[in-house]
Amino acid sequence: MIQIRFQNFLDMFTPIIFIYIILSLGWKTFRFFNVEILLGIVLIISMLHFLILLDKNLDKGYKSMIFLSFFILMLSLIFSFLKIFFFYYYNENITSDIKIYTLISLIVYVLIRVTYFMRIVYVKIHNPAFIFITSFVFLSFLGSILLMLPASTVKKISFIDALFTSTSAVCVTGLVVLDTAKDFTYLGKIFILILIELGGLGILTITSFFSYFFRDGFSFKEAIFISNFLNTKTTNNVLSLAVKVVMFTLTVEFIGTLLIYFSIKEKNTIESDNILFFSIFHSISAFCNSGFSTLSQGLYSQSVRFNYIFQLIIAFLLILGGIGFNILFNFFTYIWLTIKKYFLKIFKDEDFRCPVHVVTLNTKIVILTTFFLLVFGTVFYYISEYHCSLSEHSSFHGKWIVSFFSSATSRTAGFHVLNMNTFTPITIFFTIFLMWIGASPASTGGGIKTSTFALALMNVISLSRGKNRLEIQRKEISSESIRLSFSIIMLSIIVIYISILIIIFLDPKEDILSISFEVFSAFSTAGLSLGITSNLSNGSKLILILLMLLGRIGIFNVMIGLLKKNKIGSHHYYRYPKGNILIN
Repeated sequence: MIQIRFQNFLDMFTPIIFIYIILSLGWKTFRFFNVEILLGIVLIISMLHFLILLDKNLDKGYKSMIFLSFFILMLSLIFSFLKIFFFYYYNENITSDIKIYTLISLIVYVLIRVTYFMRIVYVKIHNPAFIFITSFVFLSFLGSILLMLPASTVKKISFIDALFTSTSAVCVTGLVVLDTAKDFTYLGKIFILILIELGGLGILTITSFFSYFFRDGFSFKEAIFISNFLNTKTTNNVLSLAVKVVMFTLTVEFIGTLLIYFSIKEKNTIESDNILFFSIFHSISAFCNSGFSTLSQGLYSQSVRFNYIFQLIIAFLLILGGIGFNILFNFFTYIWLTIKKYFLKIFKDEDFRCPVHVVTLNTKIVILTTFFLLVFGTVFYYISEYHCSLSEHSSFHGKWIVSFFSSATSRTAGFHVLNMNTFTPITIFFTIFLMWIGASPASTGGGIKTSTFALALMNVISLSRGKNRLEIQRKEISSESIRLSFSIIMLSIIVIYISILIIIFLDPKEDILSISFEVFSAFSTAGLSLGITSNLSNGSKLILILLMLLGRIGIFNVMIGLLKKNKIGSHHYYRYPKGNILIN
């Protein structure tokens, strides 16, 4: 009975801790933000956790969550007391170090509690798509509140601008109405970076990651929900897949940080106070395809405009983040098995037979489409912009690297190393086309997706040849996949067209080409702009916010979340006679 009261008290205490963290971070003059109070809070919560753990009748999942929280809190207490006892007389900044330890432990603790709560919610609500939508909307509004804190901005900003920036970060778009470098403080940039990471991976992927550490026999229903979030057809080892996604992301971002750091370390021209933070920020921003930069002019800034090694690193991070986790894992499995095969054959004289069809048809289509778009885009930018925006790059290899970078970033991210105001009309229309296609499924990018475009194109070719079904490499593509690809294309065109009409009505002074470019960029979460974003009215900004959410979540996911019924429909039990409609 006592333990139950402790549980209730802890449940009530968690939102209070969250508010305390917000006040502590948001207001530097907050009088209750000191080491003694922080240590007292952590100590009280740790004691409550210990008392709750004494209850033998606790639910396994809840007990695991309590134990993990207790471990995190005790770790910060041990570090803090070691600092006090051994380094008190040698380090004057000991209080600030202890503040950081305890504050981080409280933030992780709140995150673990939210994770456990989210798990309960998406088990009880029988609509994965609805939860997926809600998580992005909730994260956008939470981010806007954090970005409006006095400690986050240099000067006061409006709620619309904060919501726009937060949504752009969560939806990994990169469209900005404020100067990230000048209008946000160091803390504000950290908030933006966290929103980018959460939005790129998806808050429910991270929820699944934490669930892995306090799972208690994951139910089949929960496995189905998580497989929906990770865009995988199987329910086997979905938690392990979530862990792989998070760990792979962190590993690539860490390697990217090191490469960026060493590519700019010798230059000493970066317009940033901290080169390490610059490297971390741009590595995460690039892999998540967000396009945010801590430089006022983005990557067009003089300090990195001609740093071609840096641009190649960013480009490959963009491609890795935009190709899709399932594709990457499948491709790496193929490479590993190939290496293993030749290793056994050379060193051990053993034959190793790879499993049949290691590389799936989906992987082949995505990789070939991505490769074609990258090559074709590189050649197109090189030819169309040779005498225009590329003219400031004197070297032959510089022009090709910049063209390659522009081809990669146009489909997925908002980085740019060319002066977009000097783009020719044909380049602008081609960029719109690349933005519309976007990245690949189950990736951090947006757009209609490469596989959707490839399927629709191949189906048109198949119909032109007189075939009544689509066949690729001796496999017949399901009619459901074809119908879905054409539905996504049609819905995207309708939404984009209506959005352009509304913004033209709200901002009649703006150029129609610039408005169209902005709308395509927002919907495809590409983040490129011709420079009109900050000049738009609040109504137009709200339209772009909605477009970014639709583009990141997916129009079809939104429709499923709003319209689909969970029970089996009656249409499964009958079929009407076929009717033919005159098309052409």
